Amino acid sequence: MKRIATIFFCLFVLSSFAQKENFKTFYQSNKDKAEVSLNIPSFFANMFISDEDTDEFGVFLKKSKNYKIMVFNNNMASVKQNFKKFVRRNNLKTLVRVKDGNERVTVYFRETKDRIKEIIVNVHDKSDGLVLLGIKTNLTMDELSAMVEASTKNKSIASN
Repeated sequence: MKRIATIFFCLFVLSSFAQKENFKTFYQSNKDKAEVSLNIPSFFANMFISDEDTDEFGVFLKKSKNYKIMVFNNNMASVKQNFKKFVRRNNLKTLVRVKDGNERVTVYFRETKDRIKEIIVNVHDKSDGLVLLGIKTNLTMDELSAMVEASTKNKSIASN
């Protein structure tokens, strides 16, 4: 009986110390199923962002290191299941959910020691496809909320 209890205790300890996966591991294991998969360094991607957007997202762009983009048209159901498991296993937090007809956008983030280390955007249409964007970053929650606030202020001014 002691031996069984010891084995279960060891398994529990090992599983609790298991390291969380980042989006890179999900990307590596599913990129072969994607129609398009891109791994873009931030210095290259930031060259294509307009000066107007850099005002709102300046801190975000400076603290972003890497973008991983995956577009799925086929094998979407299995990838969606894999992504749901990835979200649950890694305790990703939901930042935003938007639904518009059949389209769904969900923004997740992974936080470590009060720093947002990854932002993952899941965009899917129930009939067409799935797009996943993983952004490696090093933001504080205050920086992220300031960026969102600045973005919403500029959008409301533009619409008036």
